[in-house]
Amino acid sequence: MTAIIYQYWKGNFPDKGYAHFSRQLFTEYARRNQIEYRFDENPTFFRGKYSEWFTRLRPLYDKWFHQFEYVLYADMDIFPTQSASAGLFDTPIGHFAMAEEKDSLLWRTPTSKIGGITNARDRRWVNLCRLAYGVEVPTYPNGLPRVFNAGLVLYSNEGMKVCPELFPNRHLYSFINRVAGLPSFYRRDQNYLGLASSIEGIHFSELSNCWNQQVRSTDSGYAYTETDEAAQFIHLQTRDRSSLTDAEIMAVITGE
Repeated sequence: MTAIIYQYWKGNFPDKGYAHFSRQLFTEYARRNQIEYRFDENPTFFRGKYSEWFTRLRPLYDKWFHQFEYVLYADMDIFPTQSASAGLFDTPIGHFAMAEEKDSLLWRTPTSKIGGITNARDRRWVNLCRLAYGVEVPTYPNGLPRVFNAGLVLYSNEGMKVCPELFPNRHLYSFINRVAGLPSFYRRDQNYLGLASSIEGIHFSELSNCWNQQVRSTDSGYAYTETDEAAQFIHLQTRDRSSLTDAEIMAVITGE
């Protein structure tokens, strides 16, 4: 099995802080598990609007990555635990895989407007996928889409060859969402991959969220997404992450 972990940063890479610590921990994790690691600062493979987010799809289009059986993209606010295994790379998947945001309905409430995300816009996006692409994305009984988090995406070698042939044009996708009156969040990579996961011919796999356990800020501290297994990777989606020291981040990772 050959595998590589890919991370990148747009802008000047900081010499401390959460992104620096994530790079350090993933470098150590890769070394322990005999996995390759690649970090790019200010990549320019994709250009134009939303390229900062669509660079998460680079392994599909940059054939340098196609030498590997698996490529794992991980956001710079994701951290492997000290006991994290390499079991992710032994997980059978189709063309690509992501973990579901199991708690999305808890914060995507009828009155929430976080990042321009609302229930009405979520349902409009579902209808847009149906009308513009003939795709039925998976939804909950209330009509809201199931949300798969693009902060961590695992690509198979077969997927890196098949997906570029079947995925919709990303520029046209963003344009259609803009015409539909949907804000930038819906025009970017996460919803794009949500659509692509249900396209005919694409084999999408759902990862256990032990590989992407999300941690959010609450009025009383931090809330951890429940996982079926012990958490392997922690996704620090908290309001204060930029101000945390390495020791404080490690305390969040360990749950102390």
